[in-house]
Amino acid sequence: MGYTFELDSGQCVYLENLGEQTHVTTTTTGPGQQQQSSSSIQTGIWTAIPEAFRAAIGVVVKLHTAHGERFLHIQGSRLSTLHETPSLTEAQPVTVQPMTQRPVTPMPSMPPMQSMSPLPPMTMGDMQMEPGTMSMQMGNMRLSMNPIARSDDNLQSTKPSPTSSPDTANVACGQRNFCSQCGVVVKPSDRFCASCGHRLD
Repeated sequence: MGYTFELDSGQCVYLENLGEQTHVTTTTTGPGQQQQSSSSIQTGIWTAIPEAFRAAIGVVVKLHTAHGERFLHIQGSRLSTLHETPSLTEAQPVTVQPMTQRPVTPMPSMPPMQSMSPLPPMTMGDMQMEPGTMSMQMGNMRLSMNPIARSDDNLQSTKPSPTSSPDTANVACGQRNFCSQCGVVVKPSDRFCASCGHRLD
């Protein structure tokens, strides 16, 4: 069996004697939260009900054990042993009540997870993106990442036809067809631009 007492600061203290050990559990309840800490100190077997006092130095617990009187000091969530007998003449006694079960902080229940709704198309100005289809549309222009079927019938050959002129064949092969100075169309066989006279290297 253990014993408990409450303080005005919303703190509850639970005392329990297990063999030579004294277990102290402090529970502090505040707005929207609850903190709990436990400590154990070797004091000896109790011979009487523990006493609690609210003194100037904090909370003092007086234990009557087989080895004599022991004093514990509780301040907040910290627990320590007093090696000297404190003065309790002006201390205020605290009512200690028996308790059969050690307090346990309940775990808050978690709400069930909600299924995610499909994402709506993302819009920014006149641009719209559809995540499911990996496509983007802006005005009358549409860009899609979907694979495009390839048709050999639609592919155009870059080779010159037999009726093409030599100049046209050279242009298709990627040779020079513009003057680098004035931008006029020139023939690959020209050494100088007919428009500005620039030397075509």
